[in-house]
Amino acid sequence: MAVDVKDIPEKSLLRPDEVAQIFRCSKNTVYRWVDEGKIKGINPTGGMLRITRESIVVFISTTFE
Repeated sequence: MAVDVKDIPEKSLLRPDEVAQIFRCSKNTVYRWVDEGKIKGINPTGGMLRITRESIVVFISTTFE
């Protein structure tokens, strides 16, 4: 899986489907990564999960390099 930081949109919070598209995986995989603490997810409105761009950058640098 070739993922590069430049593939991540320049916004601070991303939806699970956007993260799944970046990694070419399912949304369920993204939710599992959040549950496992591999990436940081937050609920800014109390219901909708968002993933921080920073946690994705860290995930890429520690997992794929």
